[in-house]
Amino acid sequence: MDLTNLGKKIKESLKKIRSAFRDMPGRAFTTVKKQRTVLDRFLDRIPERKRQPLLFGLGGLIVIFLILFISVLALNSAKPGRKTSQDIAAGSTIPSEDLFIPAEPDFLPKYILEREPRSFWTLEDIRPYWKSPEKTGIWQDEIKSVVDKLMEGVP
Repeated sequence: MDLTNLGKKIKESLKKIRSAFRDMPGRAFTTVKKQRTVLDRFLDRIPERKRQPLLFGLGGLIVIFLILFISVLALNSAKPGRKTSQDIAAGSTIPSEDLFIPAEPDFLPKYILEREPRSFWTLEDIRPYWKSPEKTGIWQDEIKSVVDKLMEGVP
């Protein structure tokens, strides 16, 4: 393949593209006063012999950057400890018990045992709390009134 023929073909295709841009009704990349396009101005600043290597170099750089970008994306998504957006949406990263305070019980106990209940009490344990009804006379009046009502109801 001859590079001079390739260069001529590229020049011809660029001329066709320029003419296509000029013939367009809205003419992209043109100024109002001058009929020269931005592409023409850019290409005029570059010497003829340097255009082809420059275009190939720029195209190669673009391809290399695209390959690097895609490889970085692929490597980042393939890390084993990394969670995907589907995992996050499924709620597998944070348990719901950590996010919400548990509900309080509907009832409160009447008393809370602070020691083990005894199965047998000694007399020394009972004595401070026991009051004999015979000695205090607290229940004698109540018992008398209940017995009196019972006796009155008997014919």
